[in-house]
Amino acid sequence: MADVTARKTLATKTRSGRSAYPIANGVTLYEGALVGLEGGYLNHWDDGAADVFVGIVLGDALGVSPGAALTGDTSATPVPEARVDDSGVTLLGLDSVDGTPTAAKVGDVVYCTTSNTDDLTLTAGALNHPVGFMSAFRSATDVDVTLFTTAEHLAQATA
Repeated sequence: MADVTARKTLATKTRSGRSAYPIANGVTLYEGALVGLEGGYLNHWDDGAADVFVGIVLGDALGVSPGAALTGDTSATPVPEARVDDSGVTLLGLDSVDGTPTAAKVGDVVYCTTSNTDDLTLTAGALNHPVGFMSAFRSATDVDVTLFTTAEHLAQATA
């Protein structure tokens, strides 16, 4: 191999932001669902050993079905995809984070066992894969949670 000796233009994209992923066969997703990749396909987040957290569903890949159910069909051409905010977005004003949120817990990692943000918790228990951290506390029923990007999730999962 040799060093580059002339201009080399490469196609690139940012590591996070908004991406489209194929939905697992028979899986139905809705906007606002926490999702991960399982075997290369988007599925409900469930903190499984082989799951990789991706982000939160925004809608279908074409942006034409806001609010509609998105169902995976791996035999379709093309395979249905969901648009996901994988930027590490902050969820504002959550009123149901378990684990007794306090100002002292700002910065603590947050876990979830489902795709429902109402199930976010500061208590690890048997959970191994955090999806973000508590980034602000105003009261026990008014906290912000910043979700991890996929890269941040992978770094946490292997730490």
